[in-house]
Amino acid sequence: MPNGDAVTPDQAPWVLVGGSYSGALTAWTMVNQPNVFWAGYASSAVVEAIVDYWGYFEPIRQYMPQNCSADVEAVIAHVDQIFTSGNQTAISALKAQFGLSNMTHLDDVAGALRNNLWDWQSLSPDSGPGQQFFQFCDALEVKNGVNAPATGWGLEHALPAWGTYFANIYYPLICGTEDAEDCLGSYDSTQSYWTDTAIDNAGRSWEWIVCSEVGFLQDGAPTTWPTLVTRLVQPAYDERQCSYMFPEAFPTPRTPNASATNALYHGWNLQVDRLFFANGQRDPWREATVSADGVYVPSTPMQPIAIGNGYHCSDLIVANAEVDVTVMNVENEALGYMKTWLSEWTKP
Repeated sequence: MPNGDAVTPDQAPWVLVGGSYSGALTAWTMVNQPNVFWAGYASSAVVEAIVDYWGYFEPIRQYMPQNCSADVEAVIAHVDQIFTSGNQTAISALKAQFGLSNMTHLDDVAGALRNNLWDWQSLSPDSGPGQQFFQFCDALEVKNGVNAPATGWGLEHALPAWGTYFANIYYPLICGTEDAEDCLGSYDSTQSYWTDTAIDNAGRSWEWIVCSEVGFLQDGAPTTWPTLVTRLVQPAYDERQCSYMFPEAFPTPRTPNASATNALYHGWNLQVDRLFFANGQRDPWREATVSADGVYVPSTPMQPIAIGNGYHCSDLIVANAEVDVTVMNVENEALGYMKTWLSEWTKP
C-alpha cells in the first residue's frame, strides 16, 4: 500500500505468507527472525530438507486412480528388470517401444518416464492434476472403451499402451522436434541447460538451492516400497548434474547439505508461536511438510496444522474456481486463528 514500507513491525503486526518453498521460507524466517513477524501462514511448506526425496511420488501413488498406479508400478518394475538384465536385444526393443532408441544412458531413458508422474503437479484451476495426467492414465486404463479394474490391465497391455502414448503423443508435447538425447539426456555437460548463466534464469537459482541446501531429489523408492519411478535414478544421478551446472562450486559431485539446513531451522521439529500450517493430502510435497506420513508433528493452538483433501498450495490458488470443502475449512480455520492473533497484538 502507499508508504507501506514505512510501517514497521512496532507500528502494526506483520504477517508473513508463503506457499511451497516460500512456505518453508515463512517458517524458517520466523525461526531466524522471531521478533519481526507477528504471525505466519505457511501453505504446503517444505520445512524438512530431504536429499533422497522419493516421497514426492508417494501421495501421487496413494491418490491417483488405483488401476493406473498398479499398471505404472508393473511397467516400471519391468523396465528396471530389462535395463539391468544385460540383454541388449531386449534393452533395444524396450527403448524403441518408447521412441527413445537413440538415447545412450539407460537411467536417462527410465528417468524420462517420470515426466508423466510430474504432471500430477500441473497447475489446473484447483492446483491439482491437469488434463495431461488423466490422459496418461486413460491411455493405460481404457481398452476398447472399457475401464480397467482396480488391479489394472497388467503388463501385457500397459507396457505397449504407455509406449505408444509416450512416443506418439507425449514426446511431441514435451520435446517437439528436438532429438531425444538433447531433450531428455543428462550426460552432456555442454548443453545450454547447464551453461546458461543469464541473470533472470530462475530455474538455475532454484537448482542452486537444491544442490547446496535442500536436495529434494525425486528418485525411485527403496526396494522395500512400491515405486512409480525407476530405481535406476538415485541421488547420485542428480548430484552429477549439479556439477555440470555449477562446476566451480561442485568440481566433483557432492550431497546437498540438507542436514545443515535442518539444523539451522529445525525441519519438522521447528516451533514458532502464531504460525499456521496449511497442507493437502494429495500434495506431492506433503512428505516434506509437517503433515508427512509417520512424522506426527502435533498441532497446537500456537502452531496449528490443518490438512484438507487439496493438492499443492490449493488453499492459495482458488480464485474463480470451485473450492473443495475441506480446503475451504482449512482457509476458514486459518482466518479464525489470524483474527485471534491479530487482536492480541499490542504496540510496544
